[in-house]
Amino acid sequence: MKKKLYLLLVVVLSLVMLPVQAKDYSNFKAEDNLAISGQVGATLFAAGNSVKTTSEVDGASFVAGNMLSISSKQDYLFAAGNNIMISKANVKDAFVAGNFITVDESTVRDLYVAGNTVTINSDVTRDLFVGGETLEINGKVFGDVSAACENIKLGPNAAITGKLIYPETSKLEGNQDQIGEVETYKVKQKQDVNVNFTISPVGLIIAKVLGTLYKFVAMLLISIILLALNKRVFERIEEADKSFGKVALTSLIGFGVLVLLPFAAIITMITVIGIPLAFVSLVAYGLAIYLSIIPTAYYFGNMMFGKSIKNKYLLLTLTLLIFYVLKAIPIIGGVVGFISLIFGLGMYISLLKEKSTKK
Repeated sequence: MKKKLYLLLVVVLSLVMLPVQAKDYSNFKAEDNLAISGQVGATLFAAGNSVKTTSEVDGASFVAGNMLSISSKQDYLFAAGNNIMISKANVKDAFVAGNFITVDESTVRDLYVAGNTVTINSDVTRDLFVGGETLEINGKVFGDVSAACENIKLGPNAAITGKLIYPETSKLEGNQDQIGEVETYKVKQKQDVNVNFTISPVGLIIAKVLGTLYKFVAMLLISIILLALNKRVFERIEEADKSFGKVALTSLIGFGVLVLLPFAAIITMITVIGIPLAFVSLVAYGLAIYLSIIPTAYYFGNMMFGKSIKNKYLLLTLTLLIFYVLKAIPIIGGVVGFISLIFGLGMYISLLKEKSTKK
């Protein structure tokens, strides 16, 4: 059960490092530096580089970004980021994944955390589940604590009513008098192999070029196979509207899929019946992300070279090559990659919608 919960948290990490552009659609908010306040009567979706929310949410909050600061009252919290501070919050259940995570002066019913360094300075009214390197507890846990951590530190105010369950190889520090019961378990050890080597700057450049070339060739082969098996799909991309409005709308739809689908899958996984559907959705989601560059390249290839290059395979090869060269350029590559990703996801939705309409 714990492994499944940690897996759900890791899924959310796919959203953390992606850049976002300013948008504001009711309870969906995304921009670089985002501050949210006031009452939210339903589910809140927030994404950005720096996100600070003090909103009271009568539902679930889904927050993703680099630096997160979360306060106030909400029913359920799903948070993913690099540095996460949950302070003066009142939450029923919280699912948190990140690098540095601190829960301070808050009240949480059940808390599920996956992170590098986790600090709990608050009360957990039921159970605490943590996976990571270091866990520091300086609050009261009225249920059990399951800690798959290398280091566990108990502060002067730490108190655990139930069991503290952790690997026997972990290091436990602090006063254990306020722990109801301690239980350890064995972990299968893996043999580590350390290899030290250095690469010259020229070698790094060559390695990067070869890596890009390998990715290009692999994607080209996949593209050629897909084109040969289903030319009608590519013809529909050719026939698609090439206006700026179409590009913007398709990108917006793709961005929505990118942000919302993982959260929807997590919610579905909460019910046992929905686990198979959520699993299939996440597999399709990952595959669509990986192959998103194909419809993007073919769409823009037709826009730029459609009149001069009639051979579909040649056009696709040329456009893919251009995209991979641009993606290899610092800064520019990140922008091109993100646009390629959201537009490709949006194009898949458009193709599915068109096929469904024709039926």
